[in-house]
Amino acid sequence: MTFVPKSTACARRTFGVRGTAAFCAVFASLAPSIALAQQGDRAGETQGELPAEWRVDSSPVRTADEQLATFALPDGYRIELVAAEPLVEAPVVFEFGPDGRLWVVEMRGYMRDADGAGERDPIGRIKVLTDDDGDGRMDRAEIFLDGLVMPRGIALWRDGLLVIEPPHLFFARDTDGDGRADRSELVASGFAGEDNPEHAGNGLLFALDNTFVCSQHPFRFVVDGASLRAEPVSPHGQWGLSEDALGRLYYSPNSDPLLVDLLPKQHAARNPSQRNFEGVPARAARDARVHPSHLTPGVNRGYQRGVLRDGRLAEFTGACSPHVHEGRAMGADMEGCALVCEVAGNLVHRYRLTEEDGRIVATPADDGRSFLTSTDERFRPVHCEAGPDGFIYLADMYRGVIQHRRFMTTFLRTQVEARGLEEPLDAGRIWRIVPDGAAQRRAPNLATADAAALVGFLSHDEKPVRTMARRLLVERREPAAIALLREQLRGTALSRVAAIESLWALAGMGGADDALLAETLRRDDPVLRVHALRVAERSSDTVTLASFLTRAIEDPAHAPRVQAALSAWRLDAPLRAAFLETAIRRDIGSREMRSAVLASARGVERDILDAVVAGRLLAEEGVASRAFAVELADVLLDDGDGLPSPATLAETVSAAARIARERPWLAKAILERVAAKQNLNAKEPRQLVAAAEPAGWGALLDALPADLALASSVDRQLFWPGREDVSFIAPRIARGKELSLEEFGKRLYSNCMSCHQANGRGLPPVYPPLRGSEIVHGDATTLVKIVMHGLEGPIMVDGQRYNQVMPAAPLRTDEEIAAVLTYVRGAWGNAGAPIDTALVSEVREATKGRNKPFTSKELGLHP
Repeated sequence: MTFVPKSTACARRTFGVRGTAAFCAVFASLAPSIALAQQGDRAGETQGELPAEWRVDSSPVRTADEQLATFALPDGYRIELVAAEPLVEAPVVFEFGPDGRLWVVEMRGYMRDADGAGERDPIGRIKVLTDDDGDGRMDRAEIFLDGLVMPRGIALWRDGLLVIEPPHLFFARDTDGDGRADRSELVASGFAGEDNPEHAGNGLLFALDNTFVCSQHPFRFVVDGASLRAEPVSPHGQWGLSEDALGRLYYSPNSDPLLVDLLPKQHAARNPSQRNFEGVPARAARDARVHPSHLTPGVNRGYQRGVLRDGRLAEFTGACSPHVHEGRAMGADMEGCALVCEVAGNLVHRYRLTEEDGRIVATPADDGRSFLTSTDERFRPVHCEAGPDGFIYLADMYRGVIQHRRFMTTFLRTQVEARGLEEPLDAGRIWRIVPDGAAQRRAPNLATADAAALVGFLSHDEKPVRTMARRLLVERREPAAIALLREQLRGTALSRVAAIESLWALAGMGGADDALLAETLRRDDPVLRVHALRVAERSSDTVTLASFLTRAIEDPAHAPRVQAALSAWRLDAPLRAAFLETAIRRDIGSREMRSAVLASARGVERDILDAVVAGRLLAEEGVASRAFAVELADVLLDDGDGLPSPATLAETVSAAARIARERPWLAKAILERVAAKQNLNAKEPRQLVAAAEPAGWGALLDALPADLALASSVDRQLFWPGREDVSFIAPRIARGKELSLEEFGKRLYSNCMSCHQANGRGLPPVYPPLRGSEIVHGDATTLVKIVMHGLEGPIMVDGQRYNQVMPAAPLRTDEEIAAVLTYVRGAWGNAGAPIDTALVSEVREATKGRNKPFTSKELGLHP
């Protein structure tokens, strides 16, 4: 193999100015010298020595051929080298082109030493690898684009390449045919990753619905003709994502190996007042155990109890880049399985996926072992996907240092230096996993395929071929393809998967007419009906869509009914309110339906409340009725900033008063949510201000039933203009010093956003919300202990059980802890008192010598 160099000059991108974020500058100015401690160290925590038998003295750098001998796979599989240095260095993601060439992102600036020196150097590249002789090994590498700073995602589109280089997403093209990008244009900004590459948007997967979706980014990008349109989504995930044949997306955030979106995640962002959205995401894998083939002491917090088992990583800690395999080339044993990379354990784990009552369940597939393991400590599988040949490909960054400097501990740095893990910096491999006995398969060349051939490829056994064919059809928009797809879809010969692919291809070409959608909605397959509704949501006018949804809401299958409620957001307000009323009455026992209704109810929430008061909804007491009452009240009492608008507050309290006689259980459920907004159990409750005296409120208080005694407490913290028996409490205005502390805390909160989110809503069921949290509003000392030392064990927040280990926050001083907690306790409608630096110092002194997280039992938080 030979490396084919080209000039490193690159067309300069002029659409943005890179700069260090304000937080980074503040943090750097406060942090002690690296010689004193690592950024991942926790104050007061002892990083103990490992048992002698768990230690590793050396970690030799291996050539690709030497590394090959370190791998172990179950019987029936083998691993082959596709490319290695110097053809490729530090690969982090790749994508096959329609001509079979491999486009690779090289993140060469990542952790070139334990201090992360040179991270902002423009040395990232995108290469195109070519297998000239068809033997499955790449022979040439050409640089398409260089001069990049920490590039982290690519996607082929039209005649160029979409590239994520934080903070931008741009489109690069080669206009003169020399193989090198010479034109670029800005598509979007706002991508994180300049300061903290571990928690930033990535992915750019071309999804079934013709959108480019990301992991850990608050937008997806919808193909709209020749342009892309940003649309808000729930921003969960971490590094990498995958998709199954039905369009469900999968993520692997560190210690949670496999999450899945059971419903399209854009709907989870549709109503900013909605607290939780059922099924976005949902936990698929409950068993997080992994099985390395060698001792793995070089795990960042390997000194903590339970992280290592017999010297080996016990559970996922660096899960990333899931791959759901949909194809036949790997054999029946692999079909429908999910592979999850574990960079810290030098392995790839496999789960078998099944569907139970509409949920995805992932169970370990390999009987007490991980699917692919290596005894080479530098094997870092960071990206996994199937190629167009149907085999499985892995990007191996081949780095000794994989933990970012922001989180590295002294424990890990000591090992990095002792075993020389900072070298090499110019290595990287791409591997292929194939079944034993499998011959080299030549993938079809879609670059030269005509319209008829591309339509045929939508029925291909391998999902990458189907996806690539659909993208090319959408880009070309050929009338002949539209006619052929319509003809096929009106027949019955297509499989479910081929029919869904064809439907979305047609939709992306602007050819999914209403007559065809009406026919599809009458098909026997409920999954096909769901996708027809999703296409209609995007393409049909509101009158036609309303007719489709009216039929779908009475569908005998549950999934089309839920989708009808999700798609109803496009209807005009009066019609939408009536439709959603029908939907919730039909399926109030379904959590998915309740979430769907509230997502689509933005702007008509008060109409739904009117239906409740009139008795058309929630007429009978029950678990589901009470649950929806709470969920509706929470939406009504959050105007986007965590607090209700005065007008909505008056109407909500009035509603409780008007139904109190006939449905006291319902009035109580609503008033309990008002009380929660008032923080009635806090030392300093919050006064809420209504636009006017709520109708019927005084009459209720004059003859208050015993089971609604809570109304008296609510009333004491309720004010409206003209009220004389309760004094107005002006919002507290912090002194300059306190304000500066809170603003400082807001900047430091960037350490917490990847889990708890910028809006404080968290990512249920993985990471709990801070917005409205009982723990945040509770005992200040408890809160300081959690941030200072971490928390493990189950807790309940807002009725949801959480059981993730929260590490100590990467904050270095008592002032920083006080600042970030002061911000959290006052943001998003929270009304907790500021945290004083002196209190943090007292807690530090009282817990001096503690070297492990607090448990929920110790802090009285165990459910």
